[in-house]
Amino acid sequence: MQTCAQTDILDAVRKVIGDQRPEACYQCMKCTSGCPAAKVTDYRPHLMVILTKAGLAEEVMQSGIIWACSMCLKCKEYCPQDVAPFDVVTALKNVAISRGYKPPEMLVGMANSVLDYGYIMDKPMTITTTEFEEVSRESLGLPDIAHPKDMEKFKKLVSNFGYRRLS
Repeated sequence: MQTCAQTDILDAVRKVIGDQRPEACYQCMKCTSGCPAAKVTDYRPHLMVILTKAGLAEEVMQSGIIWACSMCLKCKEYCPQDVAPFDVVTALKNVAISRGYKPPEMLVGMANSVLDYGYIMDKPMTITTTEFEEVSRESLGLPDIAHPKDMEKFKKLVSNFGYRRLS
């Protein structure tokens, strides 16, 4: 039997996912077979759906595994039942943030770097060679890495996504 908190989470998930049908998942695992994150992490889209469906969404959010989703939408494309694990995981991320769960520091750091520099890390001024020597991009004949044309406008747009609120 599901608790009131579990029902609240499921209701919040259903509000975000709209017409998708997580209850129709029969665990064919096609979503996981196409998932790039599943190839390099313990993240499994089909498990996110079944655990949420089973009333274990709180545990899934606490584990932090939802942040491993690369948001590529392949799970949504591969699903023969219109379950859309991506939408379930996105909803879980929204619920997690609203309940005070924080994404991993590395993810927050990358988001802040996008806001500060336009990249997930500060633009590299040097390149490390195979001999582990650092040389300038210019000395290798590499072009300068361009920032967004209007950095202030870019920062304003990215700030609208709430990245700074997560830190």
